[in-house]
Amino acid sequence: MVIIKTFSPLEEKRWDEFIGNHNEGTIFHTSHWSRVIQKTYSFEPQFFINANGDIKFGFPFFLIKDKIKGNRLICLPFTDECLPLFASELNSEEKNNIISAVIGLIEEKGIKQIEIRGFNNEFLRNANFKDFNYYRKFTLDLSKGLDLLWKGFKQKSIRYPIKKAQDYGVRIVHSIAGEDMSVFYKLNLLTRKKHGVLPQPYNFFLNIYEEIIKKNLGFISIAYYKSIPIATSIFFVYNKIVHYKYNASIIDYLRYQPNHLILWSVIQWAVENGYRILDMGRTSPDNKGLMSFKRHWGAIETELHYYYYPDVQGVGAIQENSLKYKIASSIFKKLPLPILQVMGNKFYKYLG
Repeated sequence: MVIIKTFSPLEEKRWDEFIGNHNEGTIFHTSHWSRVIQKTYSFEPQFFINANGDIKFGFPFFLIKDKIKGNRLICLPFTDECLPLFASELNSEEKNNIISAVIGLIEEKGIKQIEIRGFNNEFLRNANFKDFNYYRKFTLDLSKGLDLLWKGFKQKSIRYPIKKAQDYGVRIVHSIAGEDMSVFYKLNLLTRKKHGVLPQPYNFFLNIYEEIIKKNLGFISIAYYKSIPIATSIFFVYNKIVHYKYNASIIDYLRYQPNHLILWSVIQWAVENGYRILDMGRTSPDNKGLMSFKRHWGAIETELHYYYYPDVQGVGAIQENSLKYKIASSIFKKLPLPILQVMGNKFYKYLG
């Protein structure tokens, strides 16, 4: 019989040790990311592990309280993918028994909805979870080395823009300075408005700085044209994986190809420092331009499976070609930036 307990990763030091030693552990499994979510949105972490002995498995969830639709557990909010983790010695039958026990415990707690992101598992489908595999994930194998990576880039859409940015004199700075988070945030507001989506609260990025960047688990990359910051990105680094998490730029300066040069600069740094994977993140298949951009770097495309119980619902299941998404996006594009910023501060927490 599987005995399970719930705990907070903010209080259990063994959790980060388990993640650090697990081949599939990511920055999003760690207490660092949990602190960002908890401090920003006041969501309650409810992680599930075996009650006795060394940690053999872990299901990371956050409890989202909703008086109207009922409480739900998400693995994890504001995260593209966060797989439940199992020790390597567990076989398929043992894993399935653990999943069944976790689901049973969740039902005993009266949780109405469950969402697990990025976990492709036949048992979940057999347990009446609904499989939603709309999104795509892109990863670039850095172990090839810089020469082979460069040869794998599309000439016109990747290599030429990189050289063009260099010819224009675009300069890349990788920073862990706190003041550069405000540089990112200003450009992020402009970018979110351009795309018609709510901006994250500034406090969210301040917490990312305190809990991740300040602890050498990430950095801010800024592209300068002359003395003007024209594009910027936030990267997380953990377990030899570089996560390309956030990007923002000034549309009038995109002709200088700053984002291409930022990414190439980070790839060079990552290869030189022994990183094995660049995770380019989740992409909607309706965003044809972004899909092509990632493919042209030679990234491998895979399906992201999101599982919902009892039904597919929530913001993560809204497709970008849906009428609901298009209406909201058109409204956000027209709002003045200060109003959009206030709305993001107030309502973004409900988009997890």
